[in-house]
Amino acid sequence: MQKSLGFVLVILFVIFMHLPAHAQEQGNAYYDLGVFAYEDGDYEGAEINLKKALTFSPDSPFYNHYLGRIYLKMERYPEADAYLNKAWDLNPDISGLKYDIAFLNYKTSNYSRAADLFTEIVKEDPSNVLAQYYAGICLYKQKNYGKALKYFINATQISPTVKDNGYYYAGICHLKMGNFKKATEKFEYVRDYAESASLREYAKKWLQATDRQKKALKPYSLYAKLSYKYDDNVRLEPLDKDIYADEDDYVTEGYFSGRYNIVNRQDYKMGLGYSHYQTWHKKLENYDLTGSIFDLYAKYRIHPFTFALSYLPTYYWVNSDKYLMRHQVKPEVMWKVNEDLVMRLSYSYYKNDYFQDDNKDGNTNEVFLDVYYSIGEKKGYLFGGIGYEDNSASHPDHYYVQLKTKVGISLNLPWDFNLKLTGKYYDQDYDNVDSFYGIKREDAKYYGAISICRKLFYDWLSISGEFNYTKNDSNIPDREYKQNVMAVYLTARF
Repeated sequence: MQKSLGFVLVILFVIFMHLPAHAQEQGNAYYDLGVFAYEDGDYEGAEINLKKALTFSPDSPFYNHYLGRIYLKMERYPEADAYLNKAWDLNPDISGLKYDIAFLNYKTSNYSRAADLFTEIVKEDPSNVLAQYYAGICLYKQKNYGKALKYFINATQISPTVKDNGYYYAGICHLKMGNFKKATEKFEYVRDYAESASLREYAKKWLQATDRQKKALKPYSLYAKLSYKYDDNVRLEPLDKDIYADEDDYVTEGYFSGRYNIVNRQDYKMGLGYSHYQTWHKKLENYDLTGSIFDLYAKYRIHPFTFALSYLPTYYWVNSDKYLMRHQVKPEVMWKVNEDLVMRLSYSYYKNDYFQDDNKDGNTNEVFLDVYYSIGEKKGYLFGGIGYEDNSASHPDHYYVQLKTKVGISLNLPWDFNLKLTGKYYDQDYDNVDSFYGIKREDAKYYGAISICRKLFYDWLSISGEFNYTKNDSNIPDREYKQNVMAVYLTARF
């Protein structure tokens, strides 16, 4: 009896000793099946087999790791996180585990953690091209362009297969850092040699952006416009809409503007400018207007805001006689809400000194909000604005407040044409009873314009045609008028 009992115990001992080894064998079998399914792209089958493998060995770091990889491939990130981190707790030295956790953090937009892990992998194995590349991507996402650039370049030197994408992002990094020459070199390579058609198109757009920014950082800018127009009701605008000839005429108009940045940094600019405005009437020479406008300005940019301050002393002549000396101070702030929406709030203070009519001497305060919204990829933009103006003068007849609104659209059309529609409405109420008419003046002004423009031979030269209509309604009949203007413009920008 005792011998039988001993024999049974020996048998049981052998069975229990064999069970873990047998379970391990079964677990490994399901693990292998899961790996084969994963490599074949059968992620659901791989998940089933790895889960079965885990029933035999729940604490296997390898089983947990591979199931985490499967969920990462299936974009089931919370489950991937659970299994990958369990594998990390069990054995952080598993080959490829750190990369998978880094990639999981990248996919879930935890770029800081992902960058730390990818850079650790690069230190341990500098030949890991994907770790180099994704370290660059994560640093790029954090706007750390200098460090990101190093990893992109390293990745392209290790493997030609990532050269297209690596050069593309390297070009953006160079551009963000203000190195236009190297940015252009990288984008031109991608434009000319990238296998992906979409990547080549993106590179072309970045080349255009590079060119625009390079021009924007030039220390100078020049603008000139020459136009010839027919005006069926000549008025002395923009100085005084109440001085009019009530006659038509042909007018030649010239405008020139130049600026130079004494301080010319991406984030801060300070400089001076000069603009000259001149009109020549064919028969109404008494309405010839000359304006000299000086500009002292400073701009400071701290993304997404740009702050600016300008001082503009301006001198006007009418038919060679002194007419107006104006001092304008204009602080403004521009907010880039996102890639498509920009808002600008400005305040202007004018001090007006009229040489021929002291009654108009006084001050003007104006607040204006402009909004610009881009339409799609280079299709154009919508714009609008609302403002309030308060004018005071030496004589009470010239005290008024005015509400200003505008709305419009600019569309880029085929064959390099641009179409622009603009509408404006001004509501002007005078503060006091007019000393001549005996009533308080109230005006409502409507303005509409349509123009079409096209580049002419060169990017810096364009030609435009424009028609605008103005109607001023007033409770004083003498102040009512209509005006139609047709014009052709030739414009140059440098």
